[in-house]
Amino acid sequence: MELFCQSVDFKRCSIREAGLFVLEKKVQEEFLADCGRKSQISDALVLNTCNRLEFYFYAEDETVVSQVIEAHIGGIWKDYAGKFSGMDAAEHLFRVAAGLESPIIGENEIFSQLKAAYSFALACGSVNYTFHHLLHCAFRIAKAVRSQTEISMGALSVAGAAVATASINRELEKARVIVIGSGANAELLVKHLIKKKVQDITVAARNCQAGSRLGKYVPLISLSKCISNADVVFTATSSKEPLIKKEMVENRKNPLLLIDVSVPSNIEDGMSEAENVKVFDIESLKEVIKANNAKRRNEVPKAKAVVKEFLPQISNWLKTLKTETMVS
Repeated sequence: MELFCQSVDFKRCSIREAGLFVLEKKVQEEFLADCGRKSQISDALVLNTCNRLEFYFYAEDETVVSQVIEAHIGGIWKDYAGKFSGMDAAEHLFRVAAGLESPIIGENEIFSQLKAAYSFALACGSVNYTFHHLLHCAFRIAKAVRSQTEISMGALSVAGAAVATASINRELEKARVIVIGSGANAELLVKHLIKKKVQDITVAARNCQAGSRLGKYVPLISLSKCISNADVVFTATSSKEPLIKKEMVENRKNPLLLIDVSVPSNIEDGMSEAENVKVFDIESLKEVIKANNAKRRNEVPKAKAVVKEFLPQISNWLKTLKTETMVS
């Protein structure tokens, strides 16, 4: 048995291409169930965020790993995926958990996302002793990195970068703002908007209960009417199709700011050509992210050193595990 990771992240594909690698929870559940039926796979976990899709396995060989991934994703996966095995896979996991592989260096959101992925895999029955121990090591290392360095000091999330961009382009306190979505990113957007003292926040979502939890709720069916009165709109859903269409913003008299943090994009192509409409997607947030990252660049070597300190004991544990597996 060996530890394997296959990954597609923001470094390996564009935002548009990233839309090809979004797995809904139901698909993830089916994927993990498929892994559970294969005797060659002991443990499996899926980490899917707006910046990455990663599969972690403890399995007999990489062939079965690649086969099960391509059965669910398709042949396009091998054109983009990076592959790690053994200690390289373990170190990659630890760096991801610590925010060192995120577009926003040291961001904390990935830690919560990894914990959620672990809990989901646990509920699906695809986590056994190996990943239970490995993931708790990852959590411990990530906490050590954040406590022993200033890698997370002032780090923005993607949602934070989106709101920061909006505040540069609009006076947010007086703006009429819509947040489309009810998931984790939408919740973060609302939190950041409240910190900016935005008074008028409307949440448009499919799920009334989830949307109402975040703020003043309207159903998605009313989106077109709401947008006609809005100053700023954030999109943060997992919809496969664009939710904001050109006809929704035609003949606008007042400026509209659209900020899309969804993967795939929730805004129809060519929207920036519409009169009085300004569009930002995740790619457009790079300048804000770059400036934010510059504040913590000096902490990266220190953070990597903290991760390295843990590797010998993890290596010894994996060697022992492999020996025990061979004996049994």
